[in-house]
Amino acid sequence: MIKQIKGIADRDQAGYSRYTSNGFTYQLFPDYGNFPDCFEFTMYSGGCCDQEDNLFLSTRDPDHPIMMLDPDGNYVKDFGKGLFKETHTLCVTPRDTLLCIDVAQHVLRELSKNGELIRDIGNLGVPSDSGFDPEIWRKRQRMGKYVPTDVSFDKGWSFFMGLETIQRAAPPFNRPTGAAFSPSGDLFVSDGYGNAAIHHFSSDGKLLNTWGGPGDEPGKFVVPHCICVDRLSRVWVGDRDGNRLHVFSQDGVLLAYFDENLYQPTGLWADQNYVYAAERGGGLTILNMDLEIVSQLGFYNSSIRAHGMCGNKKGELFLMPLTTYDRHFLMKFSPISVPEGKAGG
Repeated sequence: MIKQIKGIADRDQAGYSRYTSNGFTYQLFPDYGNFPDCFEFTMYSGGCCDQEDNLFLSTRDPDHPIMMLDPDGNYVKDFGKGLFKETHTLCVTPRDTLLCIDVAQHVLRELSKNGELIRDIGNLGVPSDSGFDPEIWRKRQRMGKYVPTDVSFDKGWSFFMGLETIQRAAPPFNRPTGAAFSPSGDLFVSDGYGNAAIHHFSSDGKLLNTWGGPGDEPGKFVVPHCICVDRLSRVWVGDRDGNRLHVFSQDGVLLAYFDENLYQPTGLWADQNYVYAAERGGGLTILNMDLEIVSQLGFYNSSIRAHGMCGNKKGELFLMPLTTYDRHFLMKFSPISVPEGKAGG
C-alpha cells in the first residue's frame, strides 16, 4: 500500500516569523484582517488608526476606495465611491475626520468617518507647475531620443524619466503622497510624485510655507513619499527613491538626515518614544527622540516590504505592501519586546 503523506493543516497559521534587532522583537502576521470574500485580492496603499484603534485603509479599488476595520481586524464598512481616482494614503485629522490623498486628482479630500465629503485642500484635477511632464517617455520615444522605438510602454521607466523633468518646488499640489498633523494642529503634506516639495498649512488651512526642490542631497528630494510629525513637532520626510530620511523644523530648517543602510523609506509613523520608518526593500528602521537609530529589523528584500505603514496605541504596526510583495496585501507587525518604554501611546 502506498502511503499518502499530508501537509500540516493551516500551514500558514501553524508557524510564525519573528524579527529581532538590538532588543526589539516583532512578530509578523502576513495576512491580517477579516474581509468579505469580494476583497480577497484588494491591494492597500496606505492607512491610519484613530483613537479607538480602528484601522482605515486606502485601496486601489475605485469602487471601495476607503475601508474601515475594527480594532480586532474585522471589516466594518467601506466608502468613498465616486470621490477618488487613485488614493495613496490617509490620516486622521484633529477633528477626528479623515484626510485622504488622491494622487491622480492632485488634491486632499477631507471625509467624515461615514464617507461624507467635507472639503478639498488643493485644486481638484489641476496640477501645480513643477515642470513635471508625465508624458516625457512617450515623447522621447516618438522623437527617437533615449527610448527605443520598438519597445512597449514601460510604466516604471516612464515614472523615473518623468521625475527628471521636475524643475522646482512648486505650490500645492502635483501628485501628493502623504499628510500629517503636528501637535498644534498644523498640516504638513509631502508632494512627491509630480513635485519635490513639503507644504506647511496652518490649522485653518492657510498655506504658510513650501520647501524642498529636486535633488539628491540633504534637504532636497527625489520622491518625498511619506511624512510624519513627532511629539517634538519635528517634521520627518521619507525620500523613497533618494533613499534618505530628512528631519526638519516646522519652518523647513534641516535638522538631521539619515542615508546609510536604508532600503528605501516608504512609510513613517511616530509614537511617544520612537519614529518608525517602513522600507520598500524589506526593512523597518526605528529611531528615538534623540535622533538615533536604535534598531533596524529585516534584511534586503525580506518579507516586511511595505508601500505604506501606520500604527495603533498598542504599538502594533500595519504594513501595506501594495505591489512590493505579491499576494500579501495587509500585514501586522506586533511588538513582542520593546526596550526602554512601552510601544505605542
